[in-house]
Order: sequence, then C-alpha cells, then structure tokens
Amino acid sequence: MDWERRRIELQWHAAGFRQELRARWVLRKVNRLGRRARVLGDPRVDGTDVEIGDDFIIWQAHRQTLVSGGGRIRIGDRVFLNSGSVVLSVLEITIGDDVALANEVYVMDSNSHGVEGRPHVDAPVHIGSGTWVGARAMILPGVTIGKRVLVAAGSVVTKDVPDDVLVAGNPAKVIRTLSYPPRCRRAWHDAWCPCPKIEALEGDGSPPALDEPA
Repeated sequence: MDWERRRIELQWHAAGFRQELRARWVLRKVNRLGRRARVLGDPRVDGTDVEIGDDFIIWQAHRQTLVSGGGRIRIGDRVFLNSGSVVLSVLEITIGDDVALANEVYVMDSNSHGVEGRPHVDAPVHIGSGTWVGARAMILPGVTIGKRVLVAAGSVVTKDVPDDVLVAGNPAKVIRTLSYPPRCRRAWHDAWCPCPKIEALEGDGSPPALDEPA
C-alpha cells in the first residue's frame, strides 16, 4: 500500500465533499440543481429563474463571481465558472454542456442603456456546448456562440459565432477553424476531460489536483 498516495486521495475526496456541502447552501435558491455541484469560495447566485445541470463548479477568489438577474438562466452539465465571472440576465441566457467561463468573463443579455437617443437592447444569449470563453472576454446581448468555440482572452463578442472556431479581438472575428480528435466534446481540457487522446496520455488513474480551477 502506497500510504502517501492514499493520503492524497483521501484529501482530494474530503475537499470534494466539503465543496458539495457548500454548494447545497450557496445554490439553495436555484429552481433546479443537478447532482454533484461544487462551490469554492463565496460566489453570489441569486437569479430568480436559474436551472443548473450536473457536475457544476463555481469558484470565487480575488473577485466576486455572480449569477444574477430577473431573466431565465439555464446552465447545462459539467459547466465551470471561474473567479470573477458575471452572468447577468434580464431576459434569457443559456449556457450549454461542457462550457467553461474563465476568470472575469462577462455575459449579459441587456446593455441596460441606449446611446444616441436609441432604446436599450434586450436580446437572448446562447453559448453552445463545449465552448471555452477566455479571461475578461465579454459576450454581448443577442449573441449565439456555436459548439466547441474558443473565445480568446479579452475578446468582445458582438455577433453570432459558428461551431468549432477560434475568435479574438474587439469586435471578435474568426481567426481560424479548430480541429478536434474524434468524440472530443469541448475546447478546454482538465483532469476530467472526456477526450480519448487525453485519456490515453493520462490514463494512470491519478487524482486531479486539489481545488485547482481550469
């Protein structure tokens, strides 16, 4: 018996258990919550119409992480929200399965104020399954992002994005098409990645790093 390995495994499972207990309190007001949700830190989740799927992880450290608003918010399975992310809905925001929002990402379905005497805009936002939104990117009202999209850090997405592409810039533009191995579900990888190629490389059964956000 490798006692050091066993000790690390026990610590990992204990940390996960504490995070699941924390989730039951922090996410107690959501309309529907899937299995095995985990909360790290003290994020604020107070939207009035929120549904969350299985294996949800939300983390807060240096900045407030917020899921709020009076609109519909629908979050799929295996979604990760990093520290400082803001999901603010007055109409409808849908986040598909296997999506990751990096630190300080801002997703909104309303611009709150008009300019040049025009009315403000409220329009639904949809983020497709498997998409990774990089640090400090912004997703503006009315945008639909396709599946397995990589949104580069600092990008401002102002219009629809097709599947399987990298977008970057302000306003964000398609840089290139992304190529994935067979059955790969998402643009981002971590210790739980379902990608067969990654599983082949990391198939030694080692536990993932403790509380380490993607």
